Amino acid sequence: MLLALLLWSWAAPYRGAEGIALGERRAEENFSPDVLPSGTWKTAAGLKNVVQDTLRYLAASPADPTVGPGLLADLGWTAADTTASLALVHNWAEHHPERLSDPAWLGKCFSALRWKPDTERAQIRLTRYLIYEVEGRLSPDVDHPYALYALPADEAGLTEAQAEEKRATLLRFRYSRQDILAGVYRAGGASENEAPALVWVSLNDHEQALMQGSVSVRLPGEAERRLYNVHRANGIPYDRSIKETTKQPRYWYFRALERVRGWGVDPVPGISLEPLAAVAGDHYNLGLGRLIALKNADGLRLVVLADTGGAFQPNLHQLDLYSGIYPSFAAFSAATSGIGDYADAWLLKAICDPTAD
Repeated sequence: MLLALLLWSWAAPYRGAEGIALGERRAEENFSPDVLPSGTWKTAAGLKNVVQDTLRYLAASPADPTVGPGLLADLGWTAADTTASLALVHNWAEHHPERLSDPAWLGKCFSALRWKPDTERAQIRLTRYLIYEVEGRLSPDVDHPYALYALPADEAGLTEAQAEEKRATLLRFRYSRQDILAGVYRAGGASENEAPALVWVSLNDHEQALMQGSVSVRLPGEAERRLYNVHRANGIPYDRSIKETTKQPRYWYFRALERVRGWGVDPVPGISLEPLAAVAGDHYNLGLGRLIALKNADGLRLVVLADTGGAFQPNLHQLDLYSGIYPSFAAFSAATSGIGDYADAWLLKAICDPTAD
């Protein structure tokens, strides 16, 4: 009995923005053993790719503080459990894809924890994010006056850890979103030309790129679209009390990418994302790479926690489902509105041998 009480009283570290400790929290407050529901499971075409690339990232980035069990360490879950769960899904996707939509196999080979959000709702909030396809220019004009900036020149060649050590002297940590919108890097600005402008877009598209984390840009005379993704932030936490995006002081610098990527810490490339197979969430507390089952308005699906955002630090009541690239909100809404805004959620751990048939 004494041992049971000691185990119950132990709590896992609870982390907020940039992984800063916020104290401790018992996992039992939000996660409890359950069985997976019956019903029709939807397997996104890209699930195998997300799983495979997440395994690649986890193996290459053991020092990343998001690689681990998060709060579920409190319940005995480990980083190895995350890897084994993904390996099992990858094995099935290659050799037994029918099992990924078979309730019997899923129930047999995974234990499940029901996720109770840290709000009064019984379900988690399920938002959806996308990459907008927008028009841009390589130099500013009247309709495209705002740049997506790459890292300032004083940070060239520095890893994220090295940059953090020089935080007090680097331009990235000096300026807010408002400073950058006001032209601090433009002609006549305090740090004129110190940050390269990657592409110029409208104010609305600039704000959407910052909010969504990625943007696909059409340039005049080019058949191929250019893809840009957030790279490093200015170190100012996202403020949930500020509703107007242009007033958020947090700012992200961007970089060009060859494909859509989620979370990653330099120099390891971030995790490749695929529509309806990856979610953004609180990767510090849930654990990067967590396999999650969702039951929402259009059915059941498996997803991988492969991305994050400022709104998730911390956040134990929401996930954001990556939904693909769309030319407009209307097209995005028409394609994804049936998913709904809330979902039941379960965190999964493999209990079958990932390599066995």
